[in-house]
Amino acid sequence: MTDILKCITRLLKVLCLVMIDLCAFYASLFIAWIVRAEIMPYFISNLPVFSFSYGHFISFWWIPLIFISFISFEALYIRNLPFWDEARTMVKAITHAGITLMAIVTLGKMGDIVSRLVLLSLWLISVFVFPVFRLWGKKILYAIGLRRERIIIIGAGNAGRLVMDGLQREKHMGYDVIGFLDDDPQKTGKSICGKKVFGNVEEFPRFIKELGVRTAVIAIPSLPPERLSALTARVQNTITNTMVVPDLKGIALLNTALFHLFLEEIFLMNIRNNLKSATNRFVKRLFDITVSIISMPVLLPFIGIIGLIIRLETPGFAIYAHDRIGKNGKIFRCYKFRTMQKDAEETLKEVLENSETLRNEWEQTWKLKEDPRITKIGRFLRKSSLDELPQIFNVLRGEMSLVGPRPYLPREKTDIIENIQAICSAKPGITGLWQVSGRSTTGYKYRVKLDTWYVMNWSLWFDIAIIFKTIRVVLKTEGAY
Repeated sequence: MTDILKCITRLLKVLCLVMIDLCAFYASLFIAWIVRAEIMPYFISNLPVFSFSYGHFISFWWIPLIFISFISFEALYIRNLPFWDEARTMVKAITHAGITLMAIVTLGKMGDIVSRLVLLSLWLISVFVFPVFRLWGKKILYAIGLRRERIIIIGAGNAGRLVMDGLQREKHMGYDVIGFLDDDPQKTGKSICGKKVFGNVEEFPRFIKELGVRTAVIAIPSLPPERLSALTARVQNTITNTMVVPDLKGIALLNTALFHLFLEEIFLMNIRNNLKSATNRFVKRLFDITVSIISMPVLLPFIGIIGLIIRLETPGFAIYAHDRIGKNGKIFRCYKFRTMQKDAEETLKEVLENSETLRNEWEQTWKLKEDPRITKIGRFLRKSSLDELPQIFNVLRGEMSLVGPRPYLPREKTDIIENIQAICSAKPGITGLWQVSGRSTTGYKYRVKLDTWYVMNWSLWFDIAIIFKTIRVVLKTEGAY
């Protein structure tokens, strides 16, 4: 009876996701219909009169089935993925569905009853609507407990806590961490970040059964390979899903292919550096230019207004240029809104000499939370990160990228010397991984590590994700000062 109930629950979860995707499809189709009927005639002359009725939503029932089929083919109804990984896979499925649909309409000579412009609009709108519907739909399902899978973490050390933090942040995956298992007797019975340590690792079969857990994460990367292999095999034999945190933190693994040597029982990871490819560098540059040009009509008025406000508050130029380390270590002039008063360097020197606390803060982060040199408008610009808007001109000049490592000062060269080869293999970015990972609240060494990790794991989708995350971080002014 219990197995039947579990099957019904899993089927219900899938059906809920299908319903969410159907709602996303019909919302996209409705918007595409409005765009074709009401907006396109203003831009395209002699466009045939477009008639569409609600009956079309019913008569073309087979169109959403194509979308659902491709989404199902990508296993998006059974896999638990982080939001941005799922969004990337969803865009791939929708694109394949759009191409298939266009081929059917063209080869079937259905152009008289199915508008190709509507289909094109449907695809463009769907790549945004489907991920958003999935995001909020899964949040609702998680809130009501329908899509919430209990998970236990084996290992309550630093790796286990990082896993818990990540899974709690990524509720999109539907995992609910109920607690830990750990061999440290001092941790047993206590709570770590609000989650209880139930017992030691060897007791996992009992706790898995008692707690009704279907998924376990083995987060003990420091365990010797033989013991980790044996523990993983025993956990796999006890539970449906097992995840392992290997001792590979910091290694670039996003662009990795896995090969298996069967007789030797060895896995080989083929790690690609995508930015070594001339094609990928061209794609990244094309993306930078396209987005920059499209955003110019919006950015230029903002740049003009902000520049005027700066000039009205304090005398001097609104935009200034200073030396930064660029690609291949080449020094370039980086543009930025002026956020400080005159004689800023002299003021800084005086402040650091008179305060040990501020001197320590400066040495750790190269920033001061309460910097006396910053103007009123400058404080706002820094908090909102609008002070970096002029760097869009550096992007157009080819000196910077929209997304990339932080543009380091020449004096910081000795501080990043161990990572300088990786960091300087890419153009600095207006935004980057460190800006969406805590920004000014992160330590200096951690920022350098994030920049290196970004370069070694680059992908175009990674850039798109960081841009969207940057918008959210800037609007909420997270970690900025």
